[in-house]
Amino acid sequence: MGFELRNGAGMNDSSQVIYNVKKTATRIIQGYLKLWVEERCPDNESWTKQVESICDEARRRGDENPRFKPSYDAVTAPLDRVGLEKMDMGSWDLTALRTIILHIHPLGIWLSEEQYELFIKIVDDKNYDSHESTNEPMEYVKPWSCEAMDRIELFVKSANGSLKESHYKEYFEESIKMIRETRERNREEYDARYGQIAELKRQAETEAHDIATSRDPLNAYGAAFPKWICKLPNDSRVSWYLWHCFNEALVAEGFTLAASNLANTYYSGDEITPVDYEKAAYYFEVRGIDSLGWEEKVQYAGLHLRNLISNASAEKADSILSKMKSPAMSLFLAREFFYGERIPKNYAKAAALYEASPTKRATPESNSSIMTPQDYANLASLYLAGLANEPSPGKGSEIIAALEDALRGTNSTLQPYQNEDGFTFYRVTKLGGKSRRKAQG
Repeated sequence: MGFELRNGAGMNDSSQVIYNVKKTATRIIQGYLKLWVEERCPDNESWTKQVESICDEARRRGDENPRFKPSYDAVTAPLDRVGLEKMDMGSWDLTALRTIILHIHPLGIWLSEEQYELFIKIVDDKNYDSHESTNEPMEYVKPWSCEAMDRIELFVKSANGSLKESHYKEYFEESIKMIRETRERNREEYDARYGQIAELKRQAETEAHDIATSRDPLNAYGAAFPKWICKLPNDSRVSWYLWHCFNEALVAEGFTLAASNLANTYYSGDEITPVDYEKAAYYFEVRGIDSLGWEEKVQYAGLHLRNLISNASAEKADSILSKMKSPAMSLFLAREFFYGERIPKNYAKAAALYEASPTKRATPESNSSIMTPQDYANLASLYLAGLANEPSPGKGSEIIAALEDALRGTNSTLQPYQNEDGFTFYRVTKLGGKSRRKAQG
């Protein structure tokens, strides 16, 4: 298979893993600080005074620093929820604990250099929020969670010597047990998620086989297409992965229509697939060059003309493009040669194709393409710049004059611009708005 699931690649349902890590970090830091308080506040009264002092300082700092007020509010909020008499270090989350330890300094809480660095890394770990808010895939969450658990374990070990020996022994045993349980719980999440994706992949392969061997593969494919392009709506990376698997399975079963999907994926890249022109060309060829759509033919030809593939052949590309002879195709190719987005620019060919393009519909019901004002502006630009096969500045001026007259009284106007090749061209722009194309020619 061209696409591989690496370490749970594309798995996006990782909130439980993140929650497990965050909960463990919170409980272990709370546990350490509870013991610190216990050793320095042997009675409830002295601790209550400390809580009042902490909250008063948080309110004062929050009023003085509106930018950081949410952090200080995290310190005072539990007071309303649990009451002064029930407040302890377990009442505060990581945000509040960070604010208390780093900015309020109750009880002279002191951390060794090693503890301090680990504490900062744990409480400032933006991945808690970023992973959840961006719904990151398991391939990112898994290594992060392992590193985060390692930091938490190191924090536990670094507390040795800062607590009474009996306290530390109890704290160490309970913390290591909690860490071990969290790691095992997360491992189950990794394995379960991986198994889920593997099962969905098997389903994609089975359905691909059923489609390819059905009496009406095209209709069967049409019915299955929407399901597999967005199998898991809330998990775009897994959806992309399964979509690739589905199409690869179809191609392997001989259903070559799906090869276009893979060709376009490799041509442009997507969320999980890097651009690979060799593979794009391969799947264009599997689909069959004559069966490709207009854009796909141009994309394939461009790979040859730009020498982006190992077997590049200008002759092969020219042969493909020369067969696109209908009036609509001529106009399509004129634009491609003018802007040079998928094939190299060729102003002479663009001018010749514009000249050969239809200028009006044969009947009102006709669906044939016609030249737009921008197409006329492009052709006039080529005439005026001497880039057509037969430079005709006079023709260019006539077209520009006719365009200006046609656009008068509309919400569009004609403006000159200098393109990246240093030529002065013209484009049609909306009054008070932006050009449909950003100075591309």
